[in-house]
Amino acid sequence: MTQERKTFRPLTSKNVCQVYETLRKEGLVSFPLVPRIEKRVEAIVESINSCYFGHELYASSAEKTLAYLYFLIKDHPFTDGNKRTACLVFSILSQMNALHMRSCDVALDELAVFLERDRGKNHREMIHKTALLLFLGK
Repeated sequence: MTQERKTFRPLTSKNVCQVYETLRKEGLVSFPLVPRIEKRVEAIVESINSCYFGHELYASSAEKTLAYLYFLIKDHPFTDGNKRTACLVFSILSQMNALHMRSCDVALDELAVFLERDRGKNHREMIHKTALLLFLGK
């Protein structure tokens, strides 16, 4: 991926929980948020956006956006609606950061199922390669 100059605009854990609550109000998920869930979401968001020894694990906006999708699915913080919440968060982040997925034959819900079923041991490589495929190196 090319080095990017613009700053990534993240969602906070509160924003992610608001997305989940919106889905719940619409009847698309069943269970209310509890403090334990909010703490799990906070840990996911913090790990995606933090620096470790001066280096970001996910260097580009595309990788960070995909990391939200990946970890909200794989870490399963919510009792219900993890893939739905992750897909909506991914769409919001893509729009906020002016990321446009290239045209391809895979729908976002199919990508979510693929990521959920992935048993690979290197999540950073999966996120990096998928971001390259989806966003053409952005």
